[in-house]
Amino acid sequence: MLNFGSILTIIPFILFGVPLLFIFGLFMTGAFTLIFSGDPEKGKDAIAKALTYFIMLLAIFLVFIVVSYLIGMGGAFEPEEETDFPISPMGKFPPAPDFVVAGNYSFSGPWPFAEMKDRAEDYLYGVFCKKEHGYDIMDAGISQKRKPVSTSPNYECWLENCGNDQNNIYIGRYWTSPDEPYIGSTSLNKIQRDINFICGKEK
Repeated sequence: MLNFGSILTIIPFILFGVPLLFIFGLFMTGAFTLIFSGDPEKGKDAIAKALTYFIMLLAIFLVFIVVSYLIGMGGAFEPEEETDFPISPMGKFPPAPDFVVAGNYSFSGPWPFAEMKDRAEDYLYGVFCKKEHGYDIMDAGISQKRKPVSTSPNYECWLENCGNDQNNIYIGRYWTSPDEPYIGSTSLNKIQRDINFICGKEK
């Protein structure tokens, strides 16, 4: 089935092919009349007309070729389409961080428990159990160099409420203000007041 693009391709052949066939037929008629009839002048006249029409058609064809070439050259100066976003002069941006929302609080991550349990830094964390529909928060606390997440007295509670599978336990990090005393104790108290944790408050 012909589409619009195919029809546009065929049009030049129709515009020049049909007149060329007509001119060829007129030339052959003139030649036949000149050779085989008793009226050579009529044959010469037909041949002259055929040659005149051929020259006119050739001139039109050359104009068509020149115009098509100029249009094609104009397209060469058009900007190339970009398939991807241009690279920023500042370099590549890092991917947007993931986060999970519990109550009115957003925790970055969460990350598997095994990756976060012994981080040598202080931060406020939330403990999540991975479920089919997302994550359920179970607890919150503050990790310290002397008291990492893995030493929490509520660890057994996390396991019990997360299918006894440590691989389903995830840790999310809650970012607190640098000016807040004791890392995030104020924020932790607010979170513990607002969220009814499965495992209660960490002691």
